[in-house]
Amino acid sequence: MRLDRFLANKSIGTRKTCKQIINKMRVKVNGVVTTKNDMNITSSDIIEVDDKVIENDPYLTILLNKPSGYICSTKDEGYISVMKLIPKMYHKTLRIVGRLDVDTSGLLLLTDNGILNARLNLPKYHIPKKYLVRVNHLLKEELVEIFKVGNIDIGRGEKVTTALLKIIDPYNCEITIFEGKYHEIKRLFGKYHYDVISLKRIEYDFLQLDVEEGKYRKLTKEEYNRLLEDVKLNSGEYQ
Repeated sequence: MRLDRFLANKSIGTRKTCKQIINKMRVKVNGVVTTKNDMNITSSDIIEVDDKVIENDPYLTILLNKPSGYICSTKDEGYISVMKLIPKMYHKTLRIVGRLDVDTSGLLLLTDNGILNARLNLPKYHIPKKYLVRVNHLLKEELVEIFKVGNIDIGRGEKVTTALLKIIDPYNCEITIFEGKYHEIKRLFGKYHYDVISLKRIEYDFLQLDVEEGKYRKLTKEEYNRLLEDVKLNSGEYQ
């Protein structure tokens, strides 16, 4: 990645401002002052601005535990944006991976890797997403096999290929889906005359919900690279 673009992505300033900062010899790469705006850097380089080290991740991806009542938008639109739950310095670069409805809680990913974001949303990669679901009346055991066999018409010309259902008690279950269609779980249960009372995502691919509600954490390098592998992207450096 170009040095000026890297600094802009880290909210040091606009691309133009970052070029000016570099030209004024305020930037060091691996301890050496540079004035090259187009210098290519990797995740192993140490970048400093005014002798302050700038965090150098090979793309930033975070896991957020979204509370119910927050909207998956970059700004408030009738409800509070989930962006209010993460530091302001990330607002410019992070984008939400898919979305959770305003009344749905749980695991939400945000990343500044646009290619990764796009591929995670493509049904062809079959990324599993597991949810806790509470419905309004007794769950029937036959739903487990019906959902597994799949090919279920949920309207609007769309079908659910397959879904894995585990009944916890008469009103609560876990369900894993692989496509992520619009309101897929609500439409799937609605097909069999159930209303979804509450919905919480607890797993996304291999990632599990492991932070408190309203909190977030950065993915480790190993987690990030595994996500890349799962959508057929190269791991390691900037892309």
